[in-house]
Amino acid sequence: MRKKHKLIYISRSHKSILTAFEYYESAQKDLGDYFLSSLEECIVSIDTYPEIYKLIYKTYRQAKIKRFPYVVIFRLNEDEIIIENVFNTYQNPTKKTK
Repeated sequence: MRKKHKLIYISRSHKSILTAFEYYESAQKDLGDYFLSSLEECIVSIDTYPEIYKLIYKTYRQAKIKRFPYVVIFRLNEDEIIIENVFNTYQNPTKKTK
């Protein structure tokens, strides 16, 4: 499937993804890979239909990662999708966009 938007990952999102991957991989072999696969499905959906996701604050939107307690926080700018954070929903929700 061809990407519709340029995807930009903010450094905080890289750190969140790595932390989640390491946590799940240490909990069970290959669970980290399963998390990354679920994240990729979510990103493809965001890229395909970014406007369907709920606005949570100003221009920030959120998409749930299936089977994991994480959401992807992103912004849509014309031909770009900026991945701001991959957020663990067990954390304080005020940290989503900070």
